[in-house]
Amino acid sequence: MKGPLVLDTHAWVWYLASPKVLPKGLVRILDEARAREALHISAITPWEVAVLAQKGRIAFSLEPRRWLEEALRVRGIGVVPLDAGIALEAAHLDLPHPDPADRFILATALRLGAVLVTKDERLRRYAKARSLWG
Repeated sequence: MKGPLVLDTHAWVWYLASPKVLPKGLVRILDEARAREALHISAITPWEVAVLAQKGRIAFSLEPRRWLEEALRVRGIGVVPLDAGIALEAAHLDLPHPDPADRFILATALRLGAVLVTKDERLRRYAKARSLWG
């Protein structure tokens, strides 16, 4: 698959921590994108992981902050900063739910012209977004 990919939060965590839970073939696609430095996460993604860990909704073998620090150093996965364009895009998305992290992640993919890698059906149904899962 050519072009940039943006990982939703669960896709990023699973890719790094539990790749076997990803659909068959997806890891190869992500590895290829990573080798081309075309694999990205939104800057909001580490925040969402930290919040989920604080709420006890996600657990790691390491302390969550340490896991995040190590995950953010993985070569080939870029962090796309939030900017005014992404913020405006996120504010004007016609989504049925107000989750700010989902909005910023989807807006990041749209602004990059990237494919969004997500299992979330609500995001995959969004008309303007290209998505990939399995």
